[in-house]
Amino acid sequence: MRTTADDYALSYYNEAHLGGAGEYDWSNDHWRGFFTMVAERIVGLTEPTSVLDVGCAKGLLVQALAGLRVDARGFDISDFAVESAHPDVRDRLWVASATEPIDGRYDLITCIEVLEHMDAADAQRAIDAMCAASDRILFSSTPSDFAESTHINVHPTAQWAAWFAERGFYRRTDADTSFLTTWAILFERAELSKRTVVERYEAQLAPLNAEILDKRRALLDAHRRIDRLTTEAARSRPDDDALLARHAALVARDNVIGLEAQIGVLQAQLAQARSRLTKTRAKLAGARTQLKRARAMAKRRQHEVDALRESRSWRVGQAVVSPLGKLKR
Repeated sequence: MRTTADDYALSYYNEAHLGGAGEYDWSNDHWRGFFTMVAERIVGLTEPTSVLDVGCAKGLLVQALAGLRVDARGFDISDFAVESAHPDVRDRLWVASATEPIDGRYDLITCIEVLEHMDAADAQRAIDAMCAASDRILFSSTPSDFAESTHINVHPTAQWAAWFAERGFYRRTDADTSFLTTWAILFERAELSKRTVVERYEAQLAPLNAEILDKRRALLDAHRRIDRLTTEAARSRPDDDALLARHAALVARDNVIGLEAQIGVLQAQLAQARSRLTKTRAKLAGARTQLKRARAMAKRRQHEVDALRESRSWRVGQAVVSPLGKLKR
């Protein structure tokens, strides 16, 4: 299953699809501010002189980087996105697939929320193409958003990291890329020994484990205090009050369960609606194709009629028929 350029046209870039943040355009304060911040952090982190944004959409990141005097370029599969780019950045963008080999080399390649839109084989080809064109890749692909209809290749972040490691690219554990997404990674080509790999990842894992243990300990202490205070409160008031409090707690719990059930039903209905929408889009595309063919056929038939009318045999026939018509009158 593959997505196509038609899946990333006007409806894909509407406000509702992008979470209500407004039009996805350089003129929008939200998006301009976000990509300006991202560009500044990228420059501060990697100091690139040349950057290629793979799957650049309308080129907002390219435009922000160019504003910081970085030789930034980008391409996207969507003709609509590239043609809708701001005039200041339009000549830096082109239409292409991420599976195609990349001309030239770049200090940094960015690939932000792109590969989850590609089928498994194409995504691997895209990784090959990027790794051949740069020694550093800033990569981000959602590990959990399965609701988006074009997300056909969602994987845990660890899986993407493993695929990059197969090509000699490893996470820069000293680089905090959470300014982009919490799952973003800066990969860098390196020849690492087993010891270095283990040391890098353990340096990250140990403090995280310590933080989790501290939070679990604090949570357990909080629950114990709550239980103690609840017990003391129950002992200090009449039995009727305790029963009323318990009843209120049970009612509240039932209300929560009911709301969760309603949410489940609504989510199922939403999934069905999305499925019907996908099928309707497919039927519409088929109808458009049939209409296009019918129009082409009608156009060919009209050309044939026009050619016949211009032919000598038609003129001779008309000359013969016309006198007969006059005699009948």
